[in-house]
Amino acid sequence: MAHILWLLLLFGSASLSLRSAPEKLQPWTTVLREQQPEDAFAAVYRVGSHRLVFVAARHENRIESLTFRTIREAYAMFKFDTVIAEGFPNSWGANPARIFEYVERNGAGKDGFVEGGETVPTALGARQQGAALLGGEADDLEIKQQVLAQGFSTGDLLGFYVLRTIPQWIREQKIKDAGDSRLRALVGEALARNRERLKLGPDVLAGFSDWAAWYQGKNGRPIGGSFRTEEVGPLADGTYGTNKLAYAVSRARDTYLHELVIAHLNGQENVLVVFGGSHLMIHRPALDPVLGAPCYVGADIKLARTTCR
Repeated sequence: MAHILWLLLLFGSASLSLRSAPEKLQPWTTVLREQQPEDAFAAVYRVGSHRLVFVAARHENRIESLTFRTIREAYAMFKFDTVIAEGFPNSWGANPARIFEYVERNGAGKDGFVEGGETVPTALGARQQGAALLGGEADDLEIKQQVLAQGFSTGDLLGFYVLRTIPQWIREQKIKDAGDSRLRALVGEALARNRERLKLGPDVLAGFSDWAAWYQGKNGRPIGGSFRTEEVGPLADGTYGTNKLAYAVSRARDTYLHELVIAHLNGQENVLVVFGGSHLMIHRPALDPVLGAPCYVGADIKLARTTCR
């Protein structure tokens, strides 16, 4: 949050004075999930003479996917000063070298498959336009503080950080499903990596067996092929124990993202946001009162360019 406060101070002399409304972020529920379009879409807002384009991505790894096409068309139709992407912290600063190194390693598609997902066209488009690429995530220690304050344990947070990566591993074809024998090694590596991120000792979910026991305690069955992506969804009314954890984490993330977007708009910038589709559903009830209704909502960014002049 300190980075956002710094941005607000920096842009304090700008003519815009939009007031953020994080309290209006919509809880993610099964009803809201049913209202979300099945594929990628976007909302475009007029903010004075500037534009906010919020791409609601369906997490994809195919070049021909609607997600990749929507991102490409956003760059083709609009010029951005700032691009805010999902998956890495804002504290890494503008145009972090490690993200472009990641794109170099994971951006070469074979038969149209791109392991790095939508991060690849997002980062490459920002670089081509000369826009500042920024992470849209709060620091993990800030998330940790907020989640622990709600009564969850460090083991809960670590366990969930690893669990939420399973859908990504499946998309990247590293495992077939959560019953794949390769999961054990991936979980072990993710536990070590996330312990470091969260500043936790080696005794917190020390290995795969501890993590698997944690999962079974939360969701009432062993980890395996029956795992469903819904289990890591931030459903406020979800039936899985891990949904409650996901909701706490999501609320902290979305509050941070909302404040960040408003800070950059107050700086009179053209802003592109690329986050998963549920985030736009959550953010619209907070963005619309601040910015007014979008001038376009849909998946045809060429039409948005005409509608949002």
